Amino acid sequence: MKIWSELPRAQAREVVADVATVAWVGLWGYVGWRLYTFVAQFAEAGRVVRAGGRNLGDAGVQLREAVRGAPVFGEQLGDAARRVFAAAGDPFIDFGDQLESFILVIAAILGIIFVAVLVVPWLMRYIPWRWARLVRVRAAHRAIRRAPEVGEMQVERLLASRAVHRLPWDTLLEYSPDPIGDWATGRHDRLARAELAEAGLRPR
Repeated sequence: MKIWSELPRAQAREVVADVATVAWVGLWGYVGWRLYTFVAQFAEAGRVVRAGGRNLGDAGVQLREAVRGAPVFGEQLGDAARRVFAAAGDPFIDFGDQLESFILVIAAILGIIFVAVLVVPWLMRYIPWRWARLVRVRAAHRAIRRAPEVGEMQVERLLASRAVHRLPWDTLLEYSPDPIGDWATGRHDRLARAELAEAGLRPR
């Protein structure tokens, strides 16, 4: 399975881009996680409020146990005390839950936005470029190296034809000082090499 181009310079450029992308995403993902954990620490305020409400409820239970043994009205007085303390504590419990959830949501949103602002623009440039190169080198490898049922000379002639009819002149001149002369006289090797290089492959 082809992942990178075969040409050393093109392959090095792709590998560097891949490693840089992983490092960039990993770096800002870690920073975003640290931002989330920092903001999420303030959710402790909600837990404290909730714990206070529960402590009020527990105090009511303890008071009920303390007075339920009193004569005549001990049982009724204890139940009334428990209900009063529970009613006083429930709003604190609800508010603590809501405050904790709100702070955790804010922490998550801030972390995601922070990472997205720094990572998404990079990926929007990297992914289309990398995908195009991957598709091109895999398709070229399959079409040129694996699929042909003809001889090497015929493949080379077709590659030279594609090069001379498709590639810019400055690209052709990098591989041949006389691309038209090479094509007219049947010297196809340099033109074929130019076409292979354009696809990310090197001559066999």
